Amino acid sequence: MTQPLPPGIELEPHALPQAWQGGFEAADGARYRLLISVPDGPAPMRGFPTLLLVDGDALFATAASAARLQALRPEATGVGPAVVIGIGYPSEKPFDAERRQRDLLPVPDGADRFLEMIVGELLPAIGRIAPLDPARRTLIGHSYGGLFALHALFTRPDLFEAHVAGSPSIWWQDRAILAQEAAFRRGGTAGGRLLITVGAQEQRPDRAVGPQRAERIAKARMRDNAAEMAERLAASPRVACSFAEFPGENHVSVILPMLSRAVAFALAGTAEDKVAAA
Repeated sequence: MTQPLPPGIELEPHALPQAWQGGFEAADGARYRLLISVPDGPAPMRGFPTLLLVDGDALFATAASAARLQALRPEATGVGPAVVIGIGYPSEKPFDAERRQRDLLPVPDGADRFLEMIVGELLPAIGRIAPLDPARRTLIGHSYGGLFALHALFTRPDLFEAHVAGSPSIWWQDRAILAQEAAFRRGGTAGGRLLITVGAQEQRPDRAVGPQRAERIAKARMRDNAAEMAERLAASPRVACSFAEFPGENHVSVILPMLSRAVAFALAGTAEDKVAAA
């Protein structure tokens, strides 16, 4: 990457082509691991579409590879180049349990703070590295990250054009997110696009599980909660909602097909973008 880096961002090459990784320090002193993939070549006239993934340590590599591969065959996929951003943590664990709970759950000093950091600090900083189209950015998350994507849509629908809620933890706090959903559906303006996904085996596993695990699965209702919310939202004029259930996939294995579908959903039609003149 030859562009000067904004203050607070330190990057080095990632193993993937046209990708970098490094540190980012927020204004409140919190440090994050930043992963970014920038297409090789001129940007569209409007700037690049953006895919932003929370739990970036776990999701970035797959999403960046899927975006790059789909953009290689635009005539077949309809997908054009995009900037892919993953937000992770310095621990470099796939999922940092303590920090993701603080950042992703709608609790005091939690999801709202993290969301404001993303749109107020991180995206403007990356916009100084690569031109981004503010009207075409997608927020993608899995599990607690899926709940975070729903919270962002229901409370700040103007921030992202599209949201992908993979296996969202709707069960959290006795389904407290449903109150936000109801208030959102009563609102007036449209909220863009939403994709909700789930693995069929998240609620109905094809192997025997112990009684304690079975009780947790039954209480979480991962598939039914997701499908019921998608049905309600699809009937609402507030958002164009799609639902995808992946047969044979559990709460972990579903991440790969979810991300492939998320890329196609978020970047549909971007192959028609006009490239800026040199």
